[in-house]
Amino acid sequence: MKRTINFKHTDEQLKKIFKPILAYDLALLYPNLDDDERKRMLSLIGLDKMTDMFVELDSDDQLDLLSHLEDQRKRSLFRNMQSDDLKEFMEDIDATEREHLYQHLSKVKAKTLDLLLAYEEDTAASIMSTDFIAVRISDTIKEATDKVIKESKEQDYIDTVFVLDQDDHIIGMIDLKDLIIARSNTALPKIMFDDFQFVYADESIEKAIQTVVDYDRNAIPVLDRDDHLVGIVTADDVFDEIIEASESDYQKLALISDHESSSSSWERSKKRLPWLMVSVVLNLLIASFLSIFEATLAEVTALVLFQPLILGMAGNIGTQSLAVTILGIHKNEMDSQNIPKDHVIKELFIGLFNSVLLALAAFVFVTTFLSFFPTQDQQLPYQLGLVVLIAVFASMFISALMGVFVPMIFHRFKQDPAAASGPIMTTINDLVALVIYFGIATLAFL
Repeated sequence: MKRTINFKHTDEQLKKIFKPILAYDLALLYPNLDDDERKRMLSLIGLDKMTDMFVELDSDDQLDLLSHLEDQRKRSLFRNMQSDDLKEFMEDIDATEREHLYQHLSKVKAKTLDLLLAYEEDTAASIMSTDFIAVRISDTIKEATDKVIKESKEQDYIDTVFVLDQDDHIIGMIDLKDLIIARSNTALPKIMFDDFQFVYADESIEKAIQTVVDYDRNAIPVLDRDDHLVGIVTADDVFDEIIEASESDYQKLALISDHESSSSSWERSKKRLPWLMVSVVLNLLIASFLSIFEATLAEVTALVLFQPLILGMAGNIGTQSLAVTILGIHKNEMDSQNIPKDHVIKELFIGLFNSVLLALAAFVFVTTFLSFFPTQDQQLPYQLGLVVLIAVFASMFISALMGVFVPMIFHRFKQDPAAASGPIMTTINDLVALVIYFGIATLAFL
């Protein structure tokens, strides 16, 4: 949302202006302000709104925001932040800056942060929060309710209350609404459900996401291997992770890394240029390689007319197969250790069926076109039509197979399958399609 603020107003007027503005919109506004305006805005908005705004900023702007705060407000900000948001901020800054900011954390917060930062970044524990409420199975309804009321903090997740036994093992969960409406003499186990789903801290993020999605829970517990509750993964955590993963995959599809909306045109250009240069080099290599077909092109100049058709169809079907395969991998429908035969067979038949139909359509189109608009070449329209038919079929079928097997090979060797796509994959498909097209033409006409 585009918004401008007139800082010539008095502080009281600015407070009224800032009050209805959402934290996300303030985060969009913040990078466009000068230092004096930023400092003034931060002094006029409340701690809760500033905390929410801080989470929405990128790491450079977050550090800038902290530079405008006194030590006491820094401590209040960190105390007010959820543990997973604070962890995400701390892991994005360098070690020296992190060590300096640790001085503003309470001992409990620092210990929690150390624990979260110690987990591998692709594990469920890396996106979990430690801000939750747990009660004992021996507590009464009144004791459990009092604990939620008196001990919960602003950043705590309280929609679900977790029930532990005397050894800190999780044995059940209670929805807050059930706790609120329960009679004071009702036993805690009667409102607790024990058929809950969970993930272990060292299991993958994908497993945590899939568990939340499959069982439609707003939060699931994260356990260590001794079944102790160490954190929770909420639907918000899953939503954020899906968005981040989707943005990352989309950037990889186009070979654009570390894209930031606030980056200047020059900064964005520097990040994209290397991969475009790689694509240029590959295309030059293709042009050099295809020079061996110079005699064929000189003999049958009409081949050039249908080159875009060959390249376009091969690229389209390859992209479709690639997208479906990557989607299946991300949805955990494919095991990296075993080839998913059902998926391969389905895509093989889809590729075969589409390649045959479109090759026949290409034959009809080329033959008809050359019949009405003949060229100076000696070949009959149906002869060139047959070359295009075979080339379209072969290039499309091979491209479809590459779209299936290349990401699966990447996945097998623990590499991100999204790296298999983008300009490089397109260039390889172009090379294969052109070699097939001109190779068949050479065999047919020379």
